[in-house]
Amino acid sequence: MTVTAQPHRSGPETNGLRTSALPRRRSSRRLVLAVLLGVLGALLSAYAYQAALARQGAVALTRALPFGTTIQLSDLREVRLPGDAGLATIAWTDVDTVVGQLASTDLRAGQVVTPDSVTTERVPAPGEAVVGLAIEPGRAPSTPLEPRDAVLVVLGGGSPPRQAVVVRAGGPDVSGRSTVDVLVPQADAEELALASVAGQIAIVLVGKG
Repeated sequence: MTVTAQPHRSGPETNGLRTSALPRRRSSRRLVLAVLLGVLGALLSAYAYQAALARQGAVALTRALPFGTTIQLSDLREVRLPGDAGLATIAWTDVDTVVGQLASTDLRAGQVVTPDSVTTERVPAPGEAVVGLAIEPGRAPSTPLEPRDAVLVVLGGGSPPRQAVVVRAGGPDVSGRSTVDVLVPQADAEELALASVAGQIAIVLVGKG
């Protein structure tokens, strides 16, 4: 009787497939996943780089500037903003156009400079005057007055109110009295100053026309 030798098998089979092929398949999947993750990382890095390039340099302030201050180069610094920020800014490449202009309102440290926050017009202009009004408690709105607010200055003695624009509003002193600097036609300056000395001034905040 002849005995036929069986071929040597290196490992078990499942459904005709060698189980040793499974680790190779898992290794291939891991390799593909690693490649995909590498490509994704490269794309994200490229996107971040392009986004950084898209940011625009804008002019901002290094310190607070009161209304009417002449702006120096040392008052300004560059900040980077997204290109689609939607802000009316001044490009850092145009910083020289800001130097020498005046703050058209009180400006905060770190604030981005906008075209309407600076001006070339000095206050007061010819024919105008800035008058400091002493306001007794209860004779001004509790709403804080801001530079460029339009107000009516009400006088005693039956005189008609005068239109004015707030230049600066100070806080109350120990007696509760506050001082408000207003811009008025020069022809009204003397009457308003005298009424302020007499304690006959009240201020009404009105809408800007």
